[in-house]
Amino acid sequence: MKRQLSLAIGAALVGLAGPAFAITDTETNASIPFNLANPGARSMGMGGAFLGLADDATAAYTNPAGLSQLVTPEISIEGRHTNYSLPYLNSGSVTTNPFNGSGLHTADADSSVNNVSFLSIVYPHDRWSFAFYRDELVRFNNDFSSTPAGEPVDNGATGVVLPIVAHADLKIVNYGLSAAWKASDNISLGAGLSYYDFNIDTSIHRLAFPNIQGNIPTGNVVNRQDQFGSDNDVGINLGARFVFNEQWSGGLVYRRGPRFEYNATNTAFYRTDGSVLNPPVVVTNLNNVRFKVPDEYGAGVSWHPTDSLVVNFDADYIPYSQLTRGIQSLFGSDAAVVSRLSIPNGTEIHLGGEYTFTQMAHPFSIRAGVWHDPRHSIEFTGDPGTNSSAIPLAILFSGGQGSQTHGALGFGWAFSKFQIDAAADFSDVTDTYSVSAVYHF
Repeated sequence: MKRQLSLAIGAALVGLAGPAFAITDTETNASIPFNLANPGARSMGMGGAFLGLADDATAAYTNPAGLSQLVTPEISIEGRHTNYSLPYLNSGSVTTNPFNGSGLHTADADSSVNNVSFLSIVYPHDRWSFAFYRDELVRFNNDFSSTPAGEPVDNGATGVVLPIVAHADLKIVNYGLSAAWKASDNISLGAGLSYYDFNIDTSIHRLAFPNIQGNIPTGNVVNRQDQFGSDNDVGINLGARFVFNEQWSGGLVYRRGPRFEYNATNTAFYRTDGSVLNPPVVVTNLNNVRFKVPDEYGAGVSWHPTDSLVVNFDADYIPYSQLTRGIQSLFGSDAAVVSRLSIPNGTEIHLGGEYTFTQMAHPFSIRAGVWHDPRHSIEFTGDPGTNSSAIPLAILFSGGQGSQTHGALGFGWAFSKFQIDAAADFSDVTDTYSVSAVYHF
């Protein structure tokens, strides 16, 4: 059986033939662009590999134990420009039993963000170092829409997948305090406490399709799903750094992500017979939707074969499935079906290096790196078979952002009390440009 559709990823209203299917993680946040990579243009230029080195002010977030290496107070600031090109499902067809979504087509939702992504102040004292920092974990704003008219869906009865107009605005800012203790010449320990500020405002407007929904004028909003609210939470950041010898050092880090709650509503503007609801009716009202930023476990090594060359390697395990654990439906979908929507856990692999021309009066460094970013968009697991509740979700979540390989380049120039760094990171869906500066008191 072949089903023609026109839709966007995430949740959609499937016609007049039966109930609609959706989840609170709608298409506006099905592929959330978390910025879990280490801050700072220096780290970015090395492909984000920095846990075993962590020798500047960005260690306040990356690995707080690294702060013990600093000997003078310093301030670090970073600005970023990020271009997003996130894929969403726009049109096409599928076959079912068994399910085959190879006929589905995607479009790109393009947006860009300019922001001060990181700021830190570090004060070292004897065997202790202290830091305050601000880090933007998520900064995302986007608008997109599917094709302007839906297409009939052969569902054993008349049905459509409605076209949408969507808006997404999501921001998570982390304010942290970190401290490091140099336990010995070879071991340093660090810890941090973070206060997270969360804001979300997303909306999905689903539009009438011609000749399908009774007398509803084409293009009128049939229903709307909103996610909105703000919340706060605290998290912890633990780190350790080990000096094995003059050439090798390593680092370990654990970061517990915060958990937030927000509100979500599903509002109907028309009845299924096409008559107007005046006023519109809130069909579903959820007051405690859960949003969990995933935790992070990291390990890294740094190799210094010469005074001029540094090579870093990091591995970060991120349980992305925490974001979709306990997922809720705005449309009353069966819990067993909705639970099949998840994000696979993944491991980021970072490799990069830095070469410094130490003979220069003001040393100049060049950097390069590569890293693997695992898939962290929602997907439907398994085959929906003939389950009429599961098929729409399998269709709508068959796309999403897959794993990405990033390449990075950067440079830095150090002066007696000042250092400036620049870097660029490229992948198929995200390009990021960074400039950061460090001032030593």
